[in-house]
Amino acid sequence: MIDYTVIGPEGAEDGRGSADDLRAAAGAKDAFVWVELDVPTPELLTAALEALGLDRFSIDPAHKTQRRPKVETVDGAVLVLVKTVWYIEATRQVETGDLALYTDGRSLVTVRRGMVDPVPAVRRRLADDAGFRAEGLPGVVHALFDAVIEQYDGAVEDLADDVSDLERAIFSGERVDRNQEIYFLIRETLEFQNAVSPLVPFARSLKQRHGNAVVQHPGFGAVAGHLLRVDAAIETCMSLLTTVLTAHQGQIGTWQNEDTKKISAWAAIAIAPTIVAGIYGMNFDDMPELHWALGYPLSLVLMALVCVLLYRGFRRNGWL
Repeated sequence: MIDYTVIGPEGAEDGRGSADDLRAAAGAKDAFVWVELDVPTPELLTAALEALGLDRFSIDPAHKTQRRPKVETVDGAVLVLVKTVWYIEATRQVETGDLALYTDGRSLVTVRRGMVDPVPAVRRRLADDAGFRAEGLPGVVHALFDAVIEQYDGAVEDLADDVSDLERAIFSGERVDRNQEIYFLIRETLEFQNAVSPLVPFARSLKQRHGNAVVQHPGFGAVAGHLLRVDAAIETCMSLLTTVLTAHQGQIGTWQNEDTKKISAWAAIAIAPTIVAGIYGMNFDDMPELHWALGYPLSLVLMALVCVLLYRGFRRNGWL
């Protein structure tokens, strides 16, 4: 059995029935049918698409876990597959789901996976707003697409805030290796970018008012502009992270060089008294001042003096 909704000028009416019942409902005058599926079985999805004549696409969102956003048109029918995105600020993770819209302008099948669900808000508008119902199926497709893009805004703002926080931490003067944090955010930003950038050509075509009549709703131009701005914001985050990574690796190289200088300087200071002590430790009978009462204190003063002079020299050159 398939659950569906018939939407007409007077309102929306829910129904449930076989594929034949769905096919008959889709033929109603001045109305369109919407089948909403939430992670359906392949059999249920196939039955709904076949009943509405939308079984023309190779993609099957019911059981494939990795899907690339796309817009595909076959014989007047359109498949719009968009990624839904939400950002978990506590762990700095970008999570994605997806929303697939199959439509031919007379009927609509939506398939959703993930936490973000734009469908309930659109259904409430259909129930309460006669003007929205009058826009027909293109209005619903526009509203769903717009709701997904709106979710991108919050996610990209949170991501940009975390990138800015990381940038400030790196240039704060603290000697902390943050390579792992940078690589993690680059990976999450790349996941976000992979969810948005495949739709950029589609957005540009919408800005030029090209494409199927289903996506010729007047509001699609603004939505396309919104999507392009989000894509630019993600690109800015990626560019900043790449710059920060390069700068931080330079910082680490500088820190390592400073540490090497310090180790070398202290080694040079330590080796001077070692050499003197090593020579006098050979215990030859004819060594200078060996039997002199002041020989031992003199050698200690000599070692201390050499160490002080070396320390001052390294300090003046910035090695210590």
